[in-house]
Amino acid sequence: MSGLTLGVSAENRRKKFLPYLLSYNSGRIISYSIAGAMAASLGAVSANYGFGIELRKIFTLLAATVMIFLGLYLTGWWISAILKIEKVGSFFWKIIEPYAKKYVPIRSTGQALIAGLLWGWLPCGLVYSTLFLAMSAKSISQGVLIMLSFGIGTLPVLMTIGYFSDSLIKQLQKKWLRISTGLMIIGFGIFQFKLLL
Repeated sequence: MSGLTLGVSAENRRKKFLPYLLSYNSGRIISYSIAGAMAASLGAVSANYGFGIELRKIFTLLAATVMIFLGLYLTGWWISAILKIEKVGSFFWKIIEPYAKKYVPIRSTGQALIAGLLWGWLPCGLVYSTLFLAMSAKSISQGVLIMLSFGIGTLPVLMTIGYFSDSLIKQLQKKWLRISTGLMIIGFGIFQFKLLL
């Protein structure tokens, strides 16, 4: 998010920055919703072969595991954990990345929307954990809703980063903040395990 917005000219930053951010994040959330539909479809097809509830539990446990790995990465206690998981999506991203780079820096709201649609497929551990939850959905519409909710939930933070990229990123890199955030995410993952086991 910071890299995308730092390329915006000073004039456009003053006049059009909010429309740019809204358009970019709208595209990102649309991509998440499409991914949610795809993930839920995959889960539904698998469930049709007789796995049902057991398969949904497995996908939820995988989501919890990825969350714990992400938390360990943020704390700095196991950096390679989430990087290995993100490599799974790197093959698909290699196809999209050349097209995504063409829309940076952003120069119009339409370009921002397309950039969001493309950059929404960037490999990300937190997105993958939510996609596993979408795979456990009972319907495609529920899978879309899971990813839509995730996208909207990340909107305040990414909008803030867009506005205050330089100063905010320095704050986010502070060790105490990374550790406390990592522990919180690990806690969410453990809570999911307790609900299912």
